[in-house]
Amino acid sequence: MERTEIVAQLTTIASEIFQVENLVLTEDMSATTVETWTSLTFMQLLTAIEENFGFKFKMMELIQIKNMGDIIRFIEAHTN
Repeated sequence: MERTEIVAQLTTIASEIFQVENLVLTEDMSATTVETWTSLTFMQLLTAIEENFGFKFKMMELIQIKNMGDIIRFIEAHTN
């Protein structure tokens, strides 16, 4: 799957989860930059990603996620 397609789908998912219209997804986006990014919305985001992209995050991956860039890289690894 192409990175642009991943980012487009992830933008749609994140926009719905974080309830932000016209979300501009960046790799450095994180809990410190998105007001509605809480532990609950983060778990909802991960669940929606797994359902949308058809894979399950590994525990070690979850521990390493610091921002959207990390999430994008893990989606790329699972979908390519």
